[in-house]
Amino acid sequence: AGDRGWKAHHPSPHYPTKTLPSYPTMGLGVLQSPALYEKLELEALFFGFYFKPNTPQQYLAARELKRQTWRFNKRYNTWFQRQKEPQAVTPECEQGSYIYFDHNVFHEDMRPGWCARVKEDFTFEYKDLGP
Repeated sequence: AGDRGWKAHHPSPHYPTKTLPSYPTMGLGVLQSPALYEKLELEALFFGFYFKPNTPQQYLAARELKRQTWRFNKRYNTWFQRQKEPQAVTPECEQGSYIYFDHNVFHEDMRPGWCARVKEDFTFEYKDLGP
């Protein structure tokens, strides 16, 4: 039902360059297969979501993350998953312990990275729930 509004987007390179005629010009069809995303590890799904914006890869990664009970929070631009049942639930929100994917981490040597973290007593407002 929610898939009807989605349209495939075929991005063009930001800086086109000349390549050899033997170089592939079309993406791999397997990267657009939902079956592949069911087999990917969690970090690969997050990579596809955050680093392949507006592509079928982002859409398929998000679809698989949702299937694995992750929820996208629009306010924080972050994926959350319940660590255990919420302590409190109202029509507007729920509060409890969540695992979230921090995609904006800097290591001690200032290299960018990501990691999973736990947020206790987090209030997840349903109005921030992504599509």
